[in-house]
Amino acid sequence: MNKKTILPPARRSLPVIFSNLAKAAEKQQREEERGLFMILAERLQSAPAPGGSLAALKEKIASDIPNDYKEINLAAAEKKDRGILRALRWGEKVTTLQKSLIDRFLDKGDALLEGNDLYVCEACGFVFLGSQVPAICPVCKAPSKRFSKVK
Repeated sequence: MNKKTILPPARRSLPVIFSNLAKAAEKQQREEERGLFMILAERLQSAPAPGGSLAALKEKIASDIPNDYKEINLAAAEKKDRGILRALRWGEKVTTLQKSLIDRFLDKGDALLEGNDLYVCEACGFVFLGSQVPAICPVCKAPSKRFSKVK
């Protein structure tokens, strides 16, 4: 029997969470983070614990907000490019929410997923954890019909 079949249900959903976070990072053109999320998704398919990789990803995400986003926002503002500024605003929101989700998982573990469903905004890649899909995406303002439930 492979390890995937003996993982508890909450742990089996983690690869899905991380692959969706990879999708969000890809939409933000954050290739390094996308790669880290995909590595976590792949490792979790065969290993019951994320080990230090999740903490490393949390640190990278935590440095993106005050450092990378600030620098890119300044460059975009200087060029007065509203499109880039809007995309950066979405990216910063998704990054902040990703960090929150990782923090919550590191704090609560599998208990965080119990009794909750996962929804993904197909417009921006935002991952929502809760009992009911939000009316609108907090990141891109897409309506609830743009959310897909992760099974």
